[in-house]
Amino acid sequence: MRVRQALPALVLALPLLLVTAPAASAAETAVVVQGPVSVPGGPSKATCPGGTHLTGGGYQLPAGANDTVTHNGPSPDATGWYAQADHTRITAFAVCETED
Repeated sequence: MRVRQALPALVLALPLLLVTAPAASAAETAVVVQGPVSVPGGPSKATCPGGTHLTGGGYQLPAGANDTVTHNGPSPDATGWYAQADHTRITAFAVCETED
């Protein structure tokens, strides 16, 4: 009988412990910033907000676009992500992290 009474108490306590566990700090400090959609063949830059620094980035082309991406990397001033395609509109994305 004692084992049966102790087991439900343990099962009820376990979910409470999982709910109160802190979230990972990295997930709380990263933010993805979307730049403006460029004009055809023009650049798009996603700029990190104040108090953050660039950790990565990328781009998105319109669905079905078949174009050459001429630039995909950090902006020259390292404050965001820069992307450009030959003839298509493009959108840059920057991954920014809170400065400690």
